[in-house]
Amino acid sequence: MNGTVRDLLAARGIVLTPTDAPHSHGFTCLGVAERVPEVSQDSTSQVFVWHVPDDLFPVTTSEVERWVVDAPSGKHWILSERDFDSSLIPDSRSIEAVVWGPKRMASWIGESVLSGDLGTFLNSNDESELETKAPFQKQEEIHSQLTLKPLVELSNWLEQRGWDGVRTSPILLSARLWTITGNLIGPDGQAESGKWQIIEDPWAESFHIHDGEQILDKSPALRVIPPPSGWMAAIDGLPEKMLNLADQRRQGNPETNDDEVSSIMLEWWRLDQSSAKGDYSQLTIPGWMVYPDGAEARLLHGRNGRVYGMR
Repeated sequence: MNGTVRDLLAARGIVLTPTDAPHSHGFTCLGVAERVPEVSQDSTSQVFVWHVPDDLFPVTTSEVERWVVDAPSGKHWILSERDFDSSLIPDSRSIEAVVWGPKRMASWIGESVLSGDLGTFLNSNDESELETKAPFQKQEEIHSQLTLKPLVELSNWLEQRGWDGVRTSPILLSARLWTITGNLIGPDGQAESGKWQIIEDPWAESFHIHDGEQILDKSPALRVIPPPSGWMAAIDGLPEKMLNLADQRRQGNPETNDDEVSSIMLEWWRLDQSSAKGDYSQLTIPGWMVYPDGAEARLLHGRNGRVYGMR
C-alpha cells in the first residue's frame, strides 16, 4: 500500500522531496510536500507526509507519543491504514497534524481509482471484507475494456446525506455498449444509412446515446457486479425505446411566404426499425459499495447518484 499511496500522491500532483526526518515506530515519512491542497491552501508552508501501514490494532497512545518526540516541527499529514484517534496528538505550538484514517483513505483511493488517477487497484482489506461480508453478491471476474467516467463526487455525495466517513469500496456495474446500424428515412422518403452507439444501463433501466468523451482513458481492474434483473435488449429483439434514440431532427429547406420572410422548419428523420441491426460489447459503470452504519450494504451508481439495494 505504501507504493499505492506514493502513486496516488504523484497523480494528484503532490511532489515529495526526500527528507532526513527520523522514522518513528509505526510511522514512515514519505517525504516533504511543498503544498498539499487536501490539507492546507497555504502555498508557502511545507508539509511532512507520513504513512501508517495496516495492522490489526489501532494506533496506540505510546506510538503517538514516540512520534511526537521524533517528528520535526511544522505541518504534518498522516495517512493511516489503522484506526487513529487524532485526539491522541497533544496540542502543540511546534506540531500541526492532520490525520486521515482508514475510512477517509479508502474513500480517497476509491475516488482516484474510478476517476482514472490510478490505473490499477491493489487488493486491500476492504476488498477482502467485501468478499466475506457479502457472499450473496454475484460477481463477474471481468476486466472491462471500456469504463465510463464517474459523474458523482463521492465525498460530497456522502456529506450531503450525513454519511461522511462511512466505509466504501469502489466497484464496477456491468452494462453494455450497443452498436446499431440501419437506415434513416427522411420526410420525403429519402434514405440514409447510419451507425449509432447506445449505452444500455440495466441499473437505471435506461438507454443513452454514447459520447466517446465519457470513457476513462484506462479501465480500473475492479470487481464487476452483474445487473440485478437481467438485460433489456437482445440481438434478435432490440426494444423500440432504444431504437428511437437514432431518430433525428434536421433543418429542412428554407421556405419563403408571401411577405418574402424566410423560415427553416425542422424535419424528422426516423430510423426504419425493420432495417436496424445491433451488436454489443462489454461496458462498465463506476460505482461504490456503501456500508452505512447499522444498515445493509448498498450500491451507489457513479453516474446518476442513485442507490440500489443488493438483490
